[in-house]
Amino acid sequence: MQDLLRVEGLGVSLQLPEGKVDAVRSADFRIQPGSCVALVGESGAGKSVTAQAIMGILPDNAAIDRGQILFSD
Repeated sequence: MQDLLRVEGLGVSLQLPEGKVDAVRSADFRIQPGSCVALVGESGAGKSVTAQAIMGILPDNAAIDRGQILFSD
């Protein structure tokens, strides 16, 4: 079965007044069609930034540094 969504080696950084911060260092996961998935982690682990990267709505001070996000249409 083909993946609906695949995230490979995703790295996202934020540019803050104090300097560059890695918000997501290396996220890897796959979602199969029809499955139910939860992204779980501690506060500040990068869950929201990962979701924003997938949706293409990162804030202006954020950038995807590495990896890829692949959708199956």
